[in-house]
Amino acid sequence: MSSTQDIILETKLNQLECHFTWALNENDIDLTDLLNRLEEQLNLDLGREAGVARTHSSMGYVKFLLDSNTEALSNLERSVELTKSHGNDCDKLLVVAYGDLAWLYYLMGNFAECESYLNKLSEIKEKYPSVPYAGVLGEKGWTFLKFSRKYYDRAKESFRKALELDPEEGEWNTGLAIALYRADDMLEDPEVIDQLRRAIATNPDDDVLKVLLGLRLAAHKKYNEAESLVEQALERSPEHPHVMRYVGKYFRIEGSVDRSIALLKRALEKVSNAAFIHHQLGLCYRKKIINLMQAGSHHTKGAEIKRAREQCIYHLEMATELKTSFIMAMNELALQYGGEPGYARAEEMFRNSFKAARRKKR
Repeated sequence: MSSTQDIILETKLNQLECHFTWALNENDIDLTDLLNRLEEQLNLDLGREAGVARTHSSMGYVKFLLDSNTEALSNLERSVELTKSHGNDCDKLLVVAYGDLAWLYYLMGNFAECESYLNKLSEIKEKYPSVPYAGVLGEKGWTFLKFSRKYYDRAKESFRKALELDPEEGEWNTGLAIALYRADDMLEDPEVIDQLRRAIATNPDDDVLKVLLGLRLAAHKKYNEAESLVEQALERSPEHPHVMRYVGKYFRIEGSVDRSIALLKRALEKVSNAAFIHHQLGLCYRKKIINLMQAGSHHTKGAEIKRAREQCIYHLEMATELKTSFIMAMNELALQYGGEPGYARAEEMFRNSFKAARRKKR
């Protein structure tokens, strides 16, 4: 291929909407953790072709970043296969996967296949000239939401643009609600509750959304509605791992520590990526330590406190082992180490947490 042809090809590729053009910085992403979460998502989305296709598309890009081009191709081709199963009117849903395939073949030096996918994309654009497509914006939003906390603002922007084109689409309403929920660390943005309500209205069977709304309502002291939503979600989806883990968090915050521990331990059996659940269990045992110390003297409660601290440390260690960039778990673990004789482990964990935080800010 001549240098002129290569420049023309690169220009076309850079104009595509896909993972390769969305400025996903590898340094912002914990690839192992992300891959675990995507694999878990595949199991949760079984029966939902659109969700599974989207996850395979993201997995294809992650496999590329991990230098597994053969697996990347397999994931992207599976994404195309699942998307085509939607029927004849699925062309717009293929834009991201086709773009990823064009890029991957180009980087592998297979320029004929790259050109083939660029031609397919040109045909879609001729058939549907009004771009951007809501589906592409929505997939972009989910990608930003899943890949890194740094991209939450970009996720919100993508979902809002998708909703301007298709205001009643449940997938994009859900995505915006979750992006707002995760980004609002100070629990002050009233839009979060409003958007969660909108998302539930367009996804009445999504019990995870109900628990998230319950958590946010409880934070605003609207306890009756919060409890009703949480109990309803747990009754309807007692084995859904995300429902279990967020209900477990709700129980802990509301003071039902033993109930939370029991539920979270059940949830551990359901998921492969359990860093979040181990972290929540660590926080439960921390709360249990505090409750025991308030209930009696160290002399009468010493053995129970010791067992609770051992469990707290164990679960926090598991959380940081499963997700090496889990700064909140690392900080909490350092505090627990500090409560033991000797401070060497506490100092080491605080140093590791500081280093992880600096890496995330780059």
